[in-house]
Amino acid sequence: MSNALHTAPNTAPRKGRSRWINLASFGVLLLLWFLITAPLAGNNPLVAPLFLPSPMSVWTTFLQLMQNGYQGKTLGHHVGISLMRFGLAFALTVLVAVPLGLWMGMNETVKAVLDPPIEISRPMPKLALLPLLIIWFGIGEVAKIVIIVLALFPILSISAMQAVRGVGRRKVQAAMALGASRTMIFRRVIFPASLPGIFTSIRVSIGIGVTMLVGAEMIATNAGIAYMAMSASDFLLTNVVIVGALIMAVLGYALDLLARALENKVVHWGGREG
Repeated sequence: MSNALHTAPNTAPRKGRSRWINLASFGVLLLLWFLITAPLAGNNPLVAPLFLPSPMSVWTTFLQLMQNGYQGKTLGHHVGISLMRFGLAFALTVLVAVPLGLWMGMNETVKAVLDPPIEISRPMPKLALLPLLIIWFGIGEVAKIVIIVLALFPILSISAMQAVRGVGRRKVQAAMALGASRTMIFRRVIFPASLPGIFTSIRVSIGIGVTMLVGAEMIATNAGIAYMAMSASDFLLTNVVIVGALIMAVLGYALDLLARALENKVVHWGGREG
């Protein structure tokens, strides 16, 4: 108890220090970008603008896209379409895969039936299924959402199952000794103890989902951030490609921060169990 009280006041300074280190790392990367794209003593930069434009050039392109859009559609429209595709696929996967994984973790029969097909599909390269998905679902939004779901489903379901199986038996036995029903044991013991593992898999899935968004927008479309970047690459518009890549990076980072904040709010006991 005294050790916990002694270490508690050090938490805030450590968080502040971590923020400064994070900002410093971003600053170093930005400075390096400036140095390799800036003209040296009036000569050409180390990297030609065709391959890597300067930060100021990319910023100017971003402002132009904000004002004029890309191929007749505003930048906000492209971002909104990508968010819609990712959001629908991610929400659908969480709503189905997490409960299924919890069920698999609690029931050996269900695990024996569902675990093999999920494990087989997990290492399968999802982009290789694009032609098949187009045959099955056409070139509309369904195929784009399904390919993201296929990439995220094994991660979330297996992680939820392993989170349940990692719950200490003593906790369950203690609840049973106190007369708790199976439903109460799940609600009060198993599910709360599984939440940290589930949130970790959600954060991992966010990064993979944003990456798969690129594959999803390879299917016939005329809107989306990944589509904008890939379309610009055909015309060697490197500035637009980098703007699209940075927007996707910021999108993924912002979603990760949102998931982390939700985890801190919901799983407030994380790391404090004895």
